[in-house]
Amino acid sequence: MRNVAGFTLTLASAFLAVVALMLNSPALFYMGTALVGTIGACRLQAWLAVRGLRFERIAPESVQVGDLVTVEITVWSEFKIRRPLIEVVDNRPQAMLSSGLTASLPIAAAYDLPIRTQYQFRPMKRGNYHWSGLSVEGTDALGLVTQRRQYSTSVAEMTVLPRPIPVSIELPASAGWGISEAESGQTRGAGLEPRGVRNYVNGDSLRHVHWRSTAKRGELLVKEFEAGTHAAAAFVIQLTKGSDIGKGAHTSLEVICGHAVYMAEAFLRQGARVVFPGLDPMLTNATLHERINEIYEMLARIEANSSQTLGDQTAVVIGSLPAGSVLYVMMSVADQTLVDGVRLLAGKGTTVVPLVYDCRIFEPRTRSIPATDPSFMGALRDAGAVPTIMPVEVSNG
Repeated sequence: MRNVAGFTLTLASAFLAVVALMLNSPALFYMGTALVGTIGACRLQAWLAVRGLRFERIAPESVQVGDLVTVEITVWSEFKIRRPLIEVVDNRPQAMLSSGLTASLPIAAAYDLPIRTQYQFRPMKRGNYHWSGLSVEGTDALGLVTQRRQYSTSVAEMTVLPRPIPVSIELPASAGWGISEAESGQTRGAGLEPRGVRNYVNGDSLRHVHWRSTAKRGELLVKEFEAGTHAAAAFVIQLTKGSDIGKGAHTSLEVICGHAVYMAEAFLRQGARVVFPGLDPMLTNATLHERINEIYEMLARIEANSSQTLGDQTAVVIGSLPAGSVLYVMMSVADQTLVDGVRLLAGKGTTVVPLVYDCRIFEPRTRSIPATDPSFMGALRDAGAVPTIMPVEVSNG
């Protein structure tokens, strides 16, 4: 509408000038000249409104998928002039899928006085995102002319962490540390060495309450025990190129990462050693909180762009896990190379539990063979694995 008004006035002034010359009318000529001068002044004011500005952006370093994010932008004017309102549009990366994006409030920049505006959104897909620059739109005081200008800014970096997706599945008893055992505390024992204290959760035995720390903190704390070698869990996530099925924020890898962080955190809080072979170091001296953060950060960055098959990925595990460990292989597309890997791992005393997903849930027309294919699951069972079909909530988007 602003551009239409400016164009209309420009056309009207030109028309008046032509008519004034044709009729030799000084009055019309002066009216046309006044209109031209007004439009020129508006253009100058709009041009100045978007120049001589300096910006600073403050964005959170890390958030979880679905969290409400507030990005604050501060603007300074480097000219000692009175400015009309301007609108700021941040150059967020297109790959950052989001919902609920709000526009930043118009602001009037002032000389040597920081003026703040902000916008909000909810990121819907995990990842590590970088962006810089923004655009500014300003008008004259009458709102007739609009000017836009791009500004460079310092690079912003934000990591969108996967949101834990609770999963309730029946894992075989031979798998050792199953979800049900981790949640109910069945794997905890009084004969293990304590390694620290943590907040009480439902299912913890009152025999393990650390009364001295509880008295100091004013909240119920329990002892956390070191787990034995039979409480070691490893996760291998299918990252072969073409194995991430789906579009947008609802893909197989997004769901797998949500389930992986939920399971890993549950195991860690019960004292198990959790590793992701090929993705992070097999041994770490990090505290419980640090280790959980490491896993979130790591899974935020992974992509299905590897040339390695699941057979290649599981080969890294052979000989590196103690006997009695459990290897969870999370996959959505059938990969026959895993069958030989299962046989080798079974011979080393490692229980392999393929957590399989039906890739057709994410893309019904996919040509990929789903990991839930009966013949593939039968081959895994024959090799000594215990495959489990993972539940997936169908997205309405």
